[in-house]
Amino acid sequence: MNQQRVRIYEQGAPEVMRYEAAPAAIGTPAAGQVRLRQDAAGINFIDTMFRDGTVGVTLPFNMGVEGAGVIEAIGAGVSDFAVGDRVAYFFSFGAYAKVRTIEADALVKLPADVSTETAAALLTKGLTAWMLLKRVHAIKPGDTILVHGAAGGVGSLLTRWAKALGATVIATASASKAALVRAHGIDHVLDSGATDLAEQVRAIAPGGVDVVYEFVGQATFAQSVQALRDGGHLVHVGNASGAPQQGYQDQLAQRGIRYTKPATAQYVNNRQVLELASHGLFDAWRTGVFGDVEPVRYAMADVVRAHRDLAARRISGPAILLP
Repeated sequence: MNQQRVRIYEQGAPEVMRYEAAPAAIGTPAAGQVRLRQDAAGINFIDTMFRDGTVGVTLPFNMGVEGAGVIEAIGAGVSDFAVGDRVAYFFSFGAYAKVRTIEADALVKLPADVSTETAAALLTKGLTAWMLLKRVHAIKPGDTILVHGAAGGVGSLLTRWAKALGATVIATASASKAALVRAHGIDHVLDSGATDLAEQVRAIAPGGVDVVYEFVGQATFAQSVQALRDGGHLVHVGNASGAPQQGYQDQLAQRGIRYTKPATAQYVNNRQVLELASHGLFDAWRTGVFGDVEPVRYAMADVVRAHRDLAARRISGPAILLP
């Protein structure tokens, strides 16, 4: 049974990815592992960072960090899972594959009402949203927040979840995606390219917002700082437009603004938290917080096109690869 997988032998443009058969069959999993037949793999922005060289990796490198499927075999010492279980995971290299082995500790058993495609589309982005809303800055009713990149995979979940938690949500998106964000029920949607963005935010939230979730980076970072109230919280999640210019630290310190640059794995870092966060995520999905989670689907063989579309921001919401 040869494993079809996506691998890179150099970092660069999407074309460096190779869809290939592994030279060796995937056999019996080692102790603590399972063999997983994957139904879907999630596509995440961090995948592009591993691929293009933003983040260094040891080559050759097996692409992808998120997937879901059915357990085909279990290794010695695995007691919490059984053959036939439907499972998902949110950060384990090698997700762009038809069949793989994986540590059992990384897995989440799926409830009967959560499909493997939904899990692959939702888990990594949803756990990131959970981390941002529940741990990095615990959102409470009455908070006012600003979310850049609100049409993206994490941003689209975070805005709706924050609103369900009682926050006033101000979202930014490109002009072409503003209508989509409004359709998610977000009341205040601003053009991310506006030169007076901070002024518009402060017209909605006099004195400034309590927290900014910054996914865009360079293009919006200065506006984020201006939009915050003194003593607010700047949560720097991503740099879709590039890293912001240096020199802002003194201004943040003078105004008492807390600056955080979190990673999901720092907060969802053990079995207990993984179970808590995933249950919270699936409960929010089940109650309709995220609406209809309908991922954009690509054949795994079309992974290059999928990454091109992601880079060009042609994808709104989650996307998955189907082996």
